[in-house]
Amino acid sequence: MGLSDLREIRWNRKVTNTKKSTISNIGKFVILAFILLYLLFPLYWTFVTSFKKLTEVLQWPPTLIPREFSLSAYIFTLINSPLPIFIFNSFFYATCTSLVVVIIASITTYGLSKYPYLGSKQIFMAFFLTRIIPPQILWLPLIIMYTRMGLQDTRTGVLLFLMALNYPLCIWMLKGLFDEVSDSLIDSALIDGCTRMRILFSVVIPITMPGIAAITIIVFLWSWAEFMFTYLIIDTETLKPITVGIYYFVGDQAVQWNNMAASEVLSLLPALIFIILAQKRIVRGLTSGAVKG
Repeated sequence: MGLSDLREIRWNRKVTNTKKSTISNIGKFVILAFILLYLLFPLYWTFVTSFKKLTEVLQWPPTLIPREFSLSAYIFTLINSPLPIFIFNSFFYATCTSLVVVIIASITTYGLSKYPYLGSKQIFMAFFLTRIIPPQILWLPLIIMYTRMGLQDTRTGVLLFLMALNYPLCIWMLKGLFDEVSDSLIDSALIDGCTRMRILFSVVIPITMPGIAAITIIVFLWSWAEFMFTYLIIDTETLKPITVGIYYFVGDQAVQWNNMAASEVLSLLPALIFIILAQKRIVRGLTSGAVKG
Protein backbone atom coordinates (compact mmCIF):
# COMPACT_ATOMS: atom_id res chain seq x y z
CA MET A 1 0.00 0.00 0.00
CA GLY A 2 1.48 3.28 -1.12
CA LEU A 3 1.55 6.70 0.46
CA SER A 4 -1.22 7.92 -1.83
CA ASP A 5 -3.48 5.09 -0.70
CA LEU A 6 -2.95 5.97 2.99
CA ARG A 7 -3.78 9.61 2.29
CA GLU A 8 -6.95 8.55 0.47
CA ILE A 9 -8.00 6.34 3.38
CA ARG A 10 -7.42 9.15 5.89
CA TRP A 11 -9.35 11.58 3.68
CA ASN A 12 -12.30 9.16 3.39
CA ARG A 13 -12.34 8.69 7.15
CA LYS A 14 -12.28 12.46 7.69
CA VAL A 15 -15.13 12.96 5.23
CA THR A 16 -17.14 10.17 6.89
CA ASN A 17 -16.61 11.61 10.38
CA THR A 18 -17.57 15.08 9.13
CA LYS A 19 -20.79 13.73 7.61
CA LYS A 20 -21.63 11.87 10.84
CA SER A 21 -20.97 15.00 12.90
CA THR A 22 -23.12 17.12 10.56
CA ILE A 23 -25.99 14.62 10.69
CA SER A 24 -25.71 14.48 14.50
CA ASN A 25 -25.79 18.28 14.80
CA ILE A 26 -28.77 18.53 12.45
CA GLY A 27 -30.60 15.93 14.53
CA LYS A 28 -29.90 17.87 17.74
CA PHE A 29 -31.12 21.14 16.20
CA VAL A 30 -34.30 19.45 14.96
CA ILE A 31 -35.02 18.02 18.42
CA LEU A 32 -34.35 21.38 20.10
CA ALA A 33 -36.56 23.13 17.53
CA PHE A 34 -39.46 20.76 18.32
CA ILE A 35 -38.97 21.28 22.07
CA LEU A 36 -38.87 25.07 21.62
CA LEU A 37 -41.99 24.95 19.45
CA TYR A 38 -43.76 22.82 22.05
CA LEU A 39 -42.89 25.27 24.84
CA LEU A 40 -43.59 28.52 22.99
CA PHE A 41 -46.67 27.55 21.01
CA PRO A 42 -49.11 28.00 23.97
CA LEU A 43 -47.75 31.53 24.48
CA TYR A 44 -48.09 32.26 20.78
CA TRP A 45 -51.62 30.85 20.69
CA THR A 46 -52.66 32.95 23.68
CA PHE A 47 -51.19 36.09 22.13
CA VAL A 48 -52.86 35.45 18.76
CA THR A 49 -56.21 34.58 20.34
CA SER A 50 -56.25 37.89 22.20
CA PHE A 51 -56.44 39.71 18.84
CA LYS A 52 -59.34 37.64 17.49
CA LYS A 53 -63.06 38.19 17.74
CA LEU A 54 -65.04 35.55 19.58
CA THR A 55 -66.65 34.31 16.37
CA GLU A 56 -63.25 33.60 14.85
CA VAL A 57 -62.02 31.96 18.05
CA LEU A 58 -64.92 29.48 18.01
CA GLN A 59 -64.75 28.60 14.33
CA TRP A 60 -63.27 25.35 13.00
CA PRO A 61 -60.62 24.82 11.76
CA PRO A 62 -58.79 27.37 13.88
CA THR A 63 -56.66 30.08 12.30
CA LEU A 64 -52.99 30.41 13.24
CA ILE A 65 -53.06 34.09 12.23
CA PRO A 66 -56.11 36.29 12.85
CA ARG A 67 -58.01 37.07 9.67
CA GLU A 68 -58.96 40.42 11.15
CA PHE A 69 -56.91 41.87 13.99
CA SER A 70 -59.19 43.29 16.65
CA LEU A 71 -58.52 45.11 19.93
CA SER A 72 -62.04 44.49 21.22
CA ALA A 73 -60.83 41.94 23.75
CA TYR A 74 -58.30 44.37 25.27
CA ILE A 75 -60.83 47.20 25.32
CA PHE A 76 -63.41 45.02 27.03
CA THR A 77 -61.00 43.63 29.66
CA LEU A 78 -59.60 47.06 30.53
CA ILE A 79 -62.87 49.03 30.54
CA ASN A 80 -65.78 46.65 31.07
CA SER A 81 -64.22 44.09 33.42
CA PRO A 82 -62.50 44.19 36.83
CA LEU A 83 -59.18 43.07 35.31
CA PRO A 84 -57.27 46.24 36.40
CA ILE A 85 -58.34 45.52 39.99
CA PHE A 86 -57.13 41.91 39.68
CA ILE A 87 -53.74 43.02 38.36
CA PHE A 88 -53.41 45.64 41.11
CA ASN A 89 -54.23 43.02 43.74
CA SER A 90 -51.60 40.62 42.37
CA PHE A 91 -49.01 43.38 42.25
CA PHE A 92 -49.91 44.46 45.79
CA TYR A 93 -49.72 40.92 47.18
CA ALA A 94 -46.46 40.07 45.39
CA THR A 95 -44.72 43.37 46.18
CA CYS A 96 -45.64 43.42 49.87
CA THR A 97 -44.70 39.76 50.26
CA SER A 98 -41.32 40.08 48.54
CA LEU A 99 -40.31 43.22 50.46
CA VAL A 100 -41.41 42.04 53.91
CA VAL A 101 -40.09 38.49 53.47
CA VAL A 102 -36.68 39.56 52.15
CA ILE A 103 -36.17 42.12 54.95
CA ILE A 104 -37.24 39.82 57.79
CA ALA A 105 -35.46 36.80 56.31
CA SER A 106 -32.26 38.86 55.94
CA ILE A 107 -32.31 39.69 59.66
CA THR A 108 -33.03 36.07 60.58
CA THR A 109 -30.40 34.61 58.27
CA TYR A 110 -27.81 37.19 59.39
CA GLY A 111 -28.15 35.93 62.96
CA LEU A 112 -28.07 32.26 61.97
CA SER A 113 -25.05 32.76 59.70
CA LYS A 114 -22.78 35.18 61.53
CA TYR A 115 -23.75 34.73 65.18
CA PRO A 116 -24.34 30.98 65.65
CA TYR A 117 -25.56 29.75 69.00
CA LEU A 118 -26.63 26.47 70.53
CA GLY A 119 -29.39 25.06 68.34
CA SER A 120 -28.96 27.53 65.44
CA LYS A 121 -28.21 24.71 62.98
CA GLN A 122 -31.33 22.86 64.09
CA ILE A 123 -33.40 26.01 63.63
CA PHE A 124 -32.08 26.43 60.11
CA MET A 125 -32.90 22.79 59.32
CA ALA A 126 -36.38 23.35 60.74
CA PHE A 127 -36.90 26.19 58.26
CA PHE A 128 -35.58 23.95 55.48
CA LEU A 129 -37.85 21.03 56.43
CA THR A 130 -40.83 23.38 56.66
CA ARG A 131 -40.27 24.39 53.05
CA ILE A 132 -40.03 20.75 51.94
CA ILE A 133 -43.57 20.04 53.20
CA PRO A 134 -46.03 20.32 50.28
CA PRO A 135 -48.25 23.36 50.92
CA GLN A 136 -51.34 21.35 49.86
CA ILE A 137 -51.09 19.45 53.16
CA LEU A 138 -51.57 22.71 55.07
CA TRP A 139 -54.61 23.98 53.18
CA LEU A 140 -57.30 22.31 55.30
CA PRO A 141 -55.88 23.26 58.74
CA LEU A 142 -55.12 26.77 57.47
CA ILE A 143 -58.66 27.24 56.17
CA ILE A 144 -60.07 26.10 59.53
CA MET A 145 -57.68 28.45 61.37
CA TYR A 146 -58.49 31.33 59.00
CA THR A 147 -62.22 30.84 59.53
CA ARG A 148 -61.87 30.91 63.31
CA MET A 149 -59.52 33.93 63.29
CA GLY A 150 -61.59 35.96 60.82
CA LEU A 151 -58.88 35.94 58.13
CA GLN A 152 -61.08 34.29 55.51
CA ASP A 153 -61.68 36.51 52.48
CA THR A 154 -59.19 39.23 53.57
CA ARG A 155 -56.03 40.74 52.14
CA THR A 156 -54.28 40.04 55.43
CA GLY A 157 -55.02 36.33 55.08
CA VAL A 158 -53.52 36.21 51.59
CA LEU A 159 -50.40 38.11 52.65
CA LEU A 160 -49.83 35.95 55.72
CA PHE A 161 -50.05 32.77 53.65
CA LEU A 162 -47.69 34.09 50.95
CA MET A 163 -45.20 35.26 53.56
CA ALA A 164 -45.29 31.96 55.41
CA LEU A 165 -44.86 30.10 52.11
CA ASN A 166 -41.83 32.10 50.93
CA TYR A 167 -40.11 32.88 54.24
CA PRO A 168 -38.35 29.50 54.69
CA LEU A 169 -37.31 29.44 51.03
CA CYS A 170 -35.83 32.92 51.34
CA ILE A 171 -33.84 31.95 54.45
CA TRP A 172 -32.51 28.85 52.73
CA MET A 173 -31.24 30.88 49.76
CA LEU A 174 -29.88 33.78 51.83
CA LYS A 175 -27.87 31.47 54.09
CA GLY A 176 -25.44 30.63 51.30
CA LEU A 177 -24.98 34.33 50.44
CA PHE A 178 -24.30 35.48 54.00
CA ASP A 179 -21.92 32.60 54.71
CA GLU A 180 -19.65 33.91 51.93
CA VAL A 181 -19.25 37.31 53.62
CA SER A 182 -15.86 37.51 55.30
CA ASP A 183 -15.93 37.43 59.11
CA SER A 184 -12.90 39.73 59.19
CA LEU A 185 -14.93 42.41 57.41
CA ILE A 186 -17.62 42.19 60.08
CA ASP A 187 -14.98 42.30 62.86
CA SER A 188 -13.48 45.43 61.28
CA ALA A 189 -16.88 47.08 61.28
CA LEU A 190 -17.38 46.17 64.95
CA ILE A 191 -14.02 47.71 65.80
CA ASP A 192 -15.07 50.88 63.99
CA GLY A 193 -18.08 51.10 66.32
CA CYS A 194 -20.87 49.77 64.10
CA THR A 195 -23.75 47.94 65.73
CA ARG A 196 -24.72 44.50 64.47
CA MET A 197 -27.83 45.79 62.74
CA ARG A 198 -25.87 48.58 61.08
CA ILE A 199 -23.34 46.02 59.86
CA LEU A 200 -26.20 44.08 58.30
CA PHE A 201 -27.68 47.02 56.40
CA SER A 202 -24.44 48.90 55.66
CA VAL A 203 -21.98 46.07 54.99
CA VAL A 204 -23.57 42.65 54.48
CA ILE A 205 -26.60 43.60 52.37
CA PRO A 206 -24.69 45.92 49.97
CA ILE A 207 -22.13 43.18 49.34
CA THR A 208 -24.79 40.54 48.68
CA MET A 209 -27.22 42.88 46.88
CA PRO A 210 -27.03 41.08 43.48
CA GLY A 211 -28.04 37.80 45.10
CA ILE A 212 -30.72 39.47 47.22
CA ALA A 213 -32.18 41.06 44.10
CA ALA A 214 -32.35 37.66 42.42
CA ILE A 215 -34.05 36.17 45.49
CA THR A 216 -36.53 39.06 45.50
CA ILE A 217 -37.43 38.23 41.90
CA ILE A 218 -38.05 34.59 42.83
CA VAL A 219 -40.26 35.50 45.81
CA PHE A 220 -42.17 38.03 43.68
CA LEU A 221 -42.84 35.51 40.92
CA TRP A 222 -43.87 32.78 43.37
CA SER A 223 -46.29 35.18 45.03
CA TRP A 224 -47.60 36.42 41.67
CA ALA A 225 -48.30 32.88 40.45
CA GLU A 226 -50.03 31.59 43.61
CA PHE A 227 -53.49 30.31 42.77
CA MET A 228 -55.03 27.45 44.71
CA PHE A 229 -55.03 28.68 48.32
CA THR A 230 -56.11 32.16 47.24
CA TYR A 231 -58.90 30.57 45.22
CA LEU A 232 -60.08 28.70 48.34
CA ILE A 233 -60.17 31.64 50.76
CA ILE A 234 -61.09 34.67 48.59
CA ASP A 235 -64.71 35.19 47.51
CA THR A 236 -64.93 38.97 47.19
CA GLU A 237 -64.37 40.06 43.59
CA THR A 238 -62.33 43.14 44.50
CA LEU A 239 -59.80 41.08 46.53
CA LYS A 240 -58.98 38.45 43.92
CA PRO A 241 -55.54 38.37 42.25
CA ILE A 242 -55.25 37.90 38.50
CA THR A 243 -54.67 34.14 38.81
CA VAL A 244 -58.11 33.76 40.41
CA GLY A 245 -59.86 36.72 38.79
CA ILE A 246 -59.26 35.37 35.29
CA TYR A 247 -62.20 33.02 35.94
CA TYR A 248 -64.39 36.09 35.55
CA PHE A 249 -64.47 35.26 31.83
CA VAL A 250 -65.66 31.69 32.40
CA GLY A 251 -69.44 31.65 32.28
CA ASP A 252 -71.99 28.95 32.98
CA GLN A 253 -72.72 28.41 29.30
CA ALA A 254 -69.69 29.79 27.43
CA VAL A 255 -66.09 30.91 27.87
CA GLN A 256 -64.90 34.24 26.51
CA TRP A 257 -61.67 32.85 25.14
CA ASN A 258 -60.47 36.04 23.47
CA ASN A 259 -61.08 38.14 26.59
CA MET A 260 -59.37 35.52 28.73
CA ALA A 261 -56.37 35.48 26.40
CA ALA A 262 -56.16 39.28 26.46
CA SER A 263 -56.27 39.28 30.26
CA GLU A 264 -53.46 36.71 30.36
CA VAL A 265 -51.30 38.86 28.09
CA LEU A 266 -51.99 41.96 30.19
CA SER A 267 -51.27 40.07 33.42
CA LEU A 268 -47.75 39.34 32.18
CA LEU A 269 -46.81 43.00 31.76
CA PRO A 270 -46.36 44.02 35.45
CA ALA A 271 -44.30 40.91 36.19
CA LEU A 272 -42.14 41.47 33.11
CA ILE A 273 -41.58 45.13 34.03
CA PHE A 274 -40.61 44.14 37.58
CA ILE A 275 -38.15 41.52 36.30
CA ILE A 276 -36.55 43.97 33.86
CA LEU A 277 -36.10 46.57 36.60
CA ALA A 278 -34.72 44.00 39.03
CA GLN A 279 -32.27 42.69 36.45
CA LYS A 280 -30.93 46.20 36.00
CA ARG A 281 -30.39 46.36 39.75
CA ILE A 282 -28.49 43.06 39.63
CA VAL A 283 -26.17 44.31 36.89
CA ARG A 284 -25.66 47.59 38.75
CA GLY A 285 -24.80 45.70 41.94
CA LEU A 286 -22.27 43.49 40.16
CA THR A 287 -20.64 46.51 38.51
CA SER A 288 -20.38 48.53 41.71
CA GLY A 289 -18.96 45.54 43.56
CA ALA A 290 -16.28 45.12 40.91
CA VAL A 291 -15.32 48.80 41.11
CA LYS A 292 -15.13 48.75 44.91
CA GLY A 293 -13.00 45.65 44.80
